[in-house]
Amino acid sequence: MPFPSNVKEDVFVACGRCCCLCHKFCGIKIEVHHIQEESAGGPNTFNNAIALCFDCHADMRSYDHKHPKGNKYSESELRRQRDTWYEKVKGNIGVAPRAAIVETDKQVYELLVRVLPWDGSINFIRTNNFAGFSFDLARLDDLHEFEHHCKNPAFEFIDPDLETLRASLFGGVDEFTRTIAIETFPTHTSGWNAVPDEWEDEQPERFSRVVNKLHRDAARIVEAYGNLLKTATRKLGVLPSTMIPHES
Repeated sequence: MPFPSNVKEDVFVACGRCCCLCHKFCGIKIEVHHIQEESAGGPNTFNNAIALCFDCHADMRSYDHKHPKGNKYSESELRRQRDTWYEKVKGNIGVAPRAAIVETDKQVYELLVRVLPWDGSINFIRTNNFAGFSFDLARLDDLHEFEHHCKNPAFEFIDPDLETLRASLFGGVDEFTRTIAIETFPTHTSGWNAVPDEWEDEQPERFSRVVNKLHRDAARIVEAYGNLLKTATRKLGVLPSTMIPHES
């Protein structure tokens, strides 16, 4: 049985239509998941519901108990993750935030743009052509440094709008760097990788798929980064001196 419409509405209001796990804003692309499975007697109640994006919901449904890989979310962890996110949404500070929260989020923002400045990896992936051309892996160091900081629970915004954008940026960076690791290979120049240009003749479908994915993921990162900058500037009232973007 599906959740009643009033329960789903309460869940969407509580989570701000964001995924309670990855914090991505979902809009209409959101599911209400049973924390305790219906098959195990889980009720269709607000307390047994958690809002998930399509990707996180797919992870829940695809977990193979017979051949487990990774670590499944426990019911108690799902509730803790959900309740923590509900508290953030409930305390949304809007356009005129409380001073103490603003100061905390300013520190996170300043660190983020030092770790991931506009004129570093962001600008490189914005302009680079990955279609068989080699590139210096060091140009992606900022992305890896950002991923490293994202493992720190303190590297989060209190404001849920900013945190949603940070999580979206992290998701794009994670997807991009995984594709780089799996689908690009060292060249004769030490420290340089490329999508093998011979694939264009020998494996044209794979070549096109990988190149298009890299360009698509790069565009997603750049867009997420820009959205975060604009929102942080509006909400926090500051443009860090370490990152003043210039269009080329």
